[in-house]
Amino acid sequence: MIADQMPAAAGDAFDLVAFDVAAELAALADLWPSALIGAESLAAAERHAVGLPPIFHWTVLEARLTGDSQHVDLLASIADLPGARARVAEAIDGELPAALVGARPLLDRWSHRRDPALAGVHVIWLEWDAPFTRAYPLQLLSIDPRFWGDEAAPDPTLDEQVELAAAGRRAIFGEPPAGPRLAALRRAIAALPPDACALAAADFRGRGQEVDRLFVGVPRDLVLPWLADIGWPGDRKLVATWLRRAIAPWEQAFLQIELDPAVRPYLGIEPQQTGGTRSELRERRRFLEGLVSDGLTSLDKIRAVLDWPGERTRPGTDLVTVRSVHLKCVLQPEEAPLVKAYLGFHLRRS
Repeated sequence: MIADQMPAAAGDAFDLVAFDVAAELAALADLWPSALIGAESLAAAERHAVGLPPIFHWTVLEARLTGDSQHVDLLASIADLPGARARVAEAIDGELPAALVGARPLLDRWSHRRDPALAGVHVIWLEWDAPFTRAYPLQLLSIDPRFWGDEAAPDPTLDEQVELAAAGRRAIFGEPPAGPRLAALRRAIAALPPDACALAAADFRGRGQEVDRLFVGVPRDLVLPWLADIGWPGDRKLVATWLRRAIAPWEQAFLQIELDPAVRPYLGIEPQQTGGTRSELRERRRFLEGLVSDGLTSLDKIRAVLDWPGERTRPGTDLVTVRSVHLKCVLQPEEAPLVKAYLGFHLRRS
């Protein structure tokens, strides 16, 4: 299951190439679909990315498929590949652009190995929300050493995963979350059924919220029992409807829940990455076309999503830009379900 959320690999080692986010956003200027990402939104994301050092391995623009919001958020990740920590250490020891200053404490402790507990963090995602006015990007850390790490590694223990989450909070905010919040995280992970796993965690204090978000992968038919076990207070009939729409029976559902430390009614549901087997592509197309037939989005937006995945070789080099799509349905009380599209890309060597 872990491999379903990983980028292309060469043999047993990832062949990802670190890049300049602003430059690569601009290099794809002729491909960004205007139906989802307007020219002003793209320009704002590019401006915010200017000056980011070439330390990132994957970049995403997050757009809304449903609803009226035109916001486009920017995400970028760093994978713990050979040489990655040294590049990050060199970059943060110099002058940083405003977009990265809020992430300096975490990147410093991770890259210089100042906290042994962070050795098990194999991927860090940073998210900057439009209109890009917050001092802190959202900082999401993997808590499963197999996630963009060693797929053959043994399953992490509950204590190891909670300690990874706590170490991340210490690095970002200078102190771990309060005991009740760690206890809530522990209970949610401990309740996961067989063949499920906890992938990543984030602390929303940087967004002014005393909330933790936990990312897990759960077989579709075990989602509702798990939500019942942890006391999730939302509308489970609505969840069942969207699980059937978005997740094929044989697939994992990638879920996001929030804890404060009580379990909140927020739920994010993600299918596997679009692109891959014919069955995966068929299921994503079925889901997207259903949104159009129900009047939740427009055909041009769906076509933009379906047309985005692909590859482009950079002339005169051995570099290939690989485009991919993730989808997420967000369920919250008293709000219409929101479906987001994450148009992403990474570079690899051919």
